[in-house]
Amino acid sequence: MKTETAFFWINSSKIDCAGVGPMECLQIKRSETGAWENFYDRIEGFDFEPGFIYHIELTIDELNENTSPADKSKLKYTLVNTISKERDKKYFLNDIWAVTRIGELTIDKSTLQIPQLEISIKSMQIMGNDGCNNFRGSIEILNESMMKFGPIMSTKKLCLDMTIPNAFNANISDVRSFKRESLKLTLFDKDGVAIIECLKVD
Repeated sequence: MKTETAFFWINSSKIDCAGVGPMECLQIKRSETGAWENFYDRIEGFDFEPGFIYHIELTIDELNENTSPADKSKLKYTLVNTISKERDKKYFLNDIWAVTRIGELTIDKSTLQIPQLEISIKSMQIMGNDGCNNFRGSIEILNESMMKFGPIMSTKKLCLDMTIPNAFNANISDVRSFKRESLKLTLFDKDGVAIIECLKVD
């Protein structure tokens, strides 16, 4: 049996994937600057906790094909050492947020048109309601401070007052960075100007 040592970086959330059937996969990088890829096997001795990025040392054993089940991996992964386990700041964006301000427009709690923004780190998507229409889009860039959304698709209903929906849609595509402070999320444009403020939904 051939054994080699390897180092993985493991992302803070699992992702839906398809192996023998639908499943959830770890996301790994084999170098610090590499791209995330789906990992379909298990790592013996490794207990994954969402919300943390791991750097681990592990061994990879090449199993005997003649004695391994046909539907099982021919490689065995075993944790040797957890080099680091760091809280992923962007993971805690993963929630539903009620918009309280768009530019200079304050949204009163009594209004029936309160936009809501749901951020899904797992699927790298945003979705919600702009105060009138439902919308959905991708997250193109996301790190500890930067955020940029892809094209956003929405329904086309017209409401009696489109002031808030129009303001939301005019600003959401300009988001380039964010800051989270406790239950408050602020989104900024490329110049660092706060354009959307939100509060976490209970």
